[in-house]
Amino acid sequence: MVKGTEAIIRSMTPEERRKPEIINGSRRQRIANGSGTQIADVNKLVKQFTEMQKMMKRMGGGGKKGGKGGFNPFGGGGMDLSAALGSRPPSR
Repeated sequence: MVKGTEAIIRSMTPEERRKPEIINGSRRQRIANGSGTQIADVNKLVKQFTEMQKMMKRMGGGGKKGGKGGFNPFGGGGMDLSAALGSRPPSR
């Protein structure tokens, strides 16, 4: 599953990683085709990320500077799907 998740994220554009809410049906199809996965897998990952984003906002005041205090295990800043990949270059 980790390789599939990584493939899905790498098949997204930088903008899609920053703002997964812009991923419409045709983008989901392109991401699934590019990652060798099913649209359902892309949907699942986007949903999981969205839920995690909501949880982090509740816990850490939205991850914005000047927000409410709170616990943020990711060290502050907004969440971005590309953060899940670390700083590794794309594998081809």
